[in-house]
Amino acid sequence: MSAVFRQHIAHPCAWKAEELRRDPSWIYELKPAEIAEIETALKAVNKAGVPVLKMRARDFPLPVTAPRVREISHQLEEGRGIALVRGVPVARYDDADLEKIYWGLSVNLGVVIAQNTKGDHIGHVRDEGLKWGQVSGGELVRGYRTNEYMPFHSDPTDRVGLFCVQKAKVGGLSSIASSTAVYNEILARRPQALDCLFRGFHYSLRGEASGGIAQITEYRVPVFDYFEGKLSSRYVRKTIVQAATVGGVPLTDEECAALDLLDELVKGDELRFDMSFEPGDIQYLNNHVAFHSRTQFEDDEDPAKRRHLMRIWLQSADARPLSPIMSRPHGTKSPFLSREQALQREAQTTA
Repeated sequence: MSAVFRQHIAHPCAWKAEELRRDPSWIYELKPAEIAEIETALKAVNKAGVPVLKMRARDFPLPVTAPRVREISHQLEEGRGIALVRGVPVARYDDADLEKIYWGLSVNLGVVIAQNTKGDHIGHVRDEGLKWGQVSGGELVRGYRTNEYMPFHSDPTDRVGLFCVQKAKVGGLSSIASSTAVYNEILARRPQALDCLFRGFHYSLRGEASGGIAQITEYRVPVFDYFEGKLSSRYVRKTIVQAATVGGVPLTDEECAALDLLDELVKGDELRFDMSFEPGDIQYLNNHVAFHSRTQFEDDEDPAKRRHLMRIWLQSADARPLSPIMSRPHGTKSPFLSREQALQREAQTTA
């Protein structure tokens, strides 16, 4: 069980929406020399026939772009916890080459891990005509396979990247918020709510483990966790509610009130920052200090103009220390690699 931490946190990651609007230092516009270098690296991996899943940073050398990549990594961990890379020339390439460009940039920020039991390392975020929560292939359908509104949440990795290939006809805005700022607001308004948020909740594994859809985490996972001088967060309300339903232990009034307060704050104009993805944008987030959401969207009738994002999950050696529970937020039976497992696998692969 996580000890309750009750001190205001003054740090760049505890931003409010107006601060992002005033200070665009978290946006990185690719320069012509950097784009040229990325394209040269793409030609090299294509000539060498390196499959995207086998690509490592050494296969996609970026000496000119490296200082900016280091800035982005520092921004993610020590700065705002968010970074937007702008200007990838998506119109010049097909999806296969865009995957390589995205992968080549991302492996300089961490180790790419699979996002589901199918082993997808690059997720294609688009409407598949499914409904969130329905059963498909023995798993509960996740929101990214629908066009529905996705409430604020975080992913079970150090970093998540979203690469916009095509935006929606209408809607599909990306909404982000600082989970650290949410913590500060709860501390100021209703500090007693932190008791159950630090105690945490069981999560549904959604069928993404050998136990099937009815399986839940064997321990509570904190929404907020303070470890070695850093506050980290983990939150997916829909999966918390699913766990309470399949586990047969309803959430208490106190727990519901605390989650309601969090949801109210994170959706408010003061903390929520909305942004429209443009083709060629890559958004990177530090999952430990940022929540993200998406508005509902409507696609164009032309299949070539339908919303399409590529997603990557990263575990990073540059990320903050995590408590044992936060390092395995899906439990010991999780199919998702922890940071330690991902870095060990990477070391063995590159040895």
